[in-house]
Amino acid sequence: MFKWLRRSEAARPTVVRRPGPVPVRPSMAIVVAYFGRVPQWAPAFFVSCRRNPDIQFLLYTDLDLPDEGHGNVTVHRLAVTEFERRASDTLGVPIEVKHHLAKMSDLKPAYGLIFADDLKGFDYWAYSDFDVAWGDIRHFVTDELLHSYDIISARRDRLCGHFTLFRNSPEQNRAFEVIPDVLTVLSSPTHWHMDETVFTKAIWAKYGRRPPHVYWQSDWIIDAKYQRQMGDGPTDCLWWRNGKTYNVEGQELMYLHFHKLKQHMKNVDFGSGDSPAAFAISRKGLFAEPVI
Repeated sequence: MFKWLRRSEAARPTVVRRPGPVPVRPSMAIVVAYFGRVPQWAPAFFVSCRRNPDIQFLLYTDLDLPDEGHGNVTVHRLAVTEFERRASDTLGVPIEVKHHLAKMSDLKPAYGLIFADDLKGFDYWAYSDFDVAWGDIRHFVTDELLHSYDIISARRDRLCGHFTLFRNSPEQNRAFEVIPDVLTVLSSPTHWHMDETVFTKAIWAKYGRRPPHVYWQSDWIIDAKYQRQMGDGPTDCLWWRNGKTYNVEGQELMYLHFHKLKQHMKNVDFGSGDSPAAFAISRKGLFAEPVI
C-alpha cells in the first residue's frame, strides 16, 4: 500500500568537516509572521511542526488562537501595527505593511534584528511562511551543514522565501545589508521580493554564484510550476506521512509549501490539535485519509 511513500534514496549533501571535536547539535528557531484570519489549512502547519520537536517555531500573529497547546510552536501576540512600530524602531526607517501584507516578505531578512530578543539562545534562525507542511527538517539540514555554513537555503542557487536559515550572529543578522540602498528598499511601499530575488542578486554580485558561506546546492522542495501542473485525480496529492513529506511521485522533500494549492481548497477533515498519521494535500483540501 502506497508503495511510493518511502524514504528518498537521494544522498545527503556532501560537506567538508571542520577540524576539531564534533560540536553539540545546533539549536534552530523558525520564524513566521502572519496577520489576518485563521486559514482553514492551518492544521497542516501545527500538526507538522510537532513532529520536529527539537526545533522551535516562533509565530508572530494577530490570529485568534489559544495561547497554549501548540507544543513547540510559540505564539507571540502581535498586531500588524505593532509589527510596523517594532520594525521601524529597529531599522530606523518608517515601515508600513498593513495596506499591502505581501510587503512582509521584504522584511523577512531583517527578522534577526526585529525579533532579536526572542532569538537569543538559538544558534540558527530561519524565515519562513505559514502555508507550509513540515517534513523531517534535520534529515536535510544536517549538523554537518550547520557547522559548515552561515546561510542555508532550501532552493538551488538562490535564497528561499519559505526557508532560508542564518547563523544567529551579529554579522549574519545583518547579511541583508549587502543589498544596495537597503533601507530605501525596506521603507518603500513597493513589494520587491527582497527575501528571494533581490537578496540573492546582491549575494551574487558580491560573492559570486558559489559563495563559500552559503549552502544552496540542492532543491529540497516543489515550486509553483510543479503545483500548477498537478492534476485533479485521486492520486494527484502531496503527502505528509509520519513526520515526512513527499511529492506526487513519492520523493521525500524537506517540506511542502502549498501556496498554489491553498487557493482552491474547500475541505479540511482534521484540526490543529489532532494527530493524524498521514494527510494528503491537494487542490480539494487537506485529508487525513486518501482522496477517493
